[in-house]
Amino acid sequence: MAAFRLSKWYLDCVTDSGDTSIAYTGAIDWGMVRLHYSSLLESTANGIKVRHSVRERNEPKTKDDSISWRTNALHIDALWQADSVALRETLFRCEDGSVEWHCLMPRARTRFGARFGLGYAENLIMTIPPWQLPIENLRWGRFTSASDWVVWIDWQGEFSRRIVYLNGESAPTLVLEDARIKFVDGALLTMDRSLVIRDGPLGTTTLSAIPGVRRTFPARLLQVHESKWRSRARLELPNGSGVEGWVIHERVRWPK
Repeated sequence: MAAFRLSKWYLDCVTDSGDTSIAYTGAIDWGMVRLHYSSLLESTANGIKVRHSVRERNEPKTKDDSISWRTNALHIDALWQADSVALRETLFRCEDGSVEWHCLMPRARTRFGARFGLGYAENLIMTIPPWQLPIENLRWGRFTSASDWVVWIDWQGEFSRRIVYLNGESAPTLVLEDARIKFVDGALLTMDRSLVIRDGPLGTTTLSAIPGVRRTFPARLLQVHESKWRSRARLELPNGSGVEGWVIHERVRWPK
């Protein structure tokens, strides 16, 4: 099989009032396939607005403690300033490749066009095709508030792994669900899933803008079902104090 490499950036911003901007950009190299893509999802008073581009390759630029991204195709001019420690994990590795996760900014002070808020930035490098991963369900999310932040990845299937960080420290959990995370130390994060950002198979949502997508990628990838939410959330800490913030989170299911 031809060598595969995917570099995917995910960057977001949520304002104090909950207005949300989510940007994806990345590149796929797979045999004769050379694909660059970007997309932008924004919540507005009228719902979710989505734009795509498969023409312009323009990755975010990192410098010191900042990330900037400008793209003419999607009319994005955004800046993330780090307000947290970076995280790095090898999520999965086998003889065919690996999945490397670099969370550059679990929490960042962010300007996204005319919006200001708290944001998040990560880069995922995959050298194994996603349709070959030993996975059935994936939960991912990030919570930010002025004082605390949480990031989680819960990979379940033939291979299982759970990664949760609270304010830069690994945080074991008892329960990790769509609406709540219960920590071993007694902390509790609850999420209301008040805004559905996206819900459906990748072949009709995320990947639908790619020309010839059904001829390029296997059905197992196109049938992956993604449910993504923006939630108002509350983090109850073991000392009895609590803080409110915003969560972007998702549940992804692979076909069997």
